[in-house]
Amino acid sequence: MNTSHAGVEPLRSQNIMIGGHRTSMRLEPSMWDALEDIGRREGMTVNRLCTQIKERIEEQARRKGIKPEDADVTLTSAVRVFIASYYRRACTEDGHQRAGHGGSDPFIGTPFELPPVDDAEGVKAAVAEGGNFPTPGQTQAASVRPGLEA
Repeated sequence: MNTSHAGVEPLRSQNIMIGGHRTSMRLEPSMWDALEDIGRREGMTVNRLCTQIKERIEEQARRKGIKPEDADVTLTSAVRVFIASYYRRACTEDGHQRAGHGGSDPFIGTPFELPPVDDAEGVKAAVAEGGNFPTPGQTQAASVRPGLEA
């Protein structure tokens, strides 16, 4: 699922099974999408993947001499770190170049990319925000309110 133009969305709760016990986790929709994608790639369910993440953080705590229940790491946080680490490990310089990274706009293809606005929408947005009126072809990102730096 491509959520790059959906923007950043609120957290979504979802029930999962961890070690046979039902619990819920709140993640951003793009994080749920990434978790499902990783599960598909690795041939396991989201439940199994989350169970293994929980088992790993518990084992890490034990190896540090900490009781797992006293560890200061939440499953939700561990899942986010896992997702970022999984994809970072897959990154290559060639992959960054193919994705257009390093071209001065790191937001292209992410939920933070602002699609171009036509003149009518740009004027409405500028009036609503009390900001500058965009010139033809100008995107919202280039339309900064006076006193605010990009």
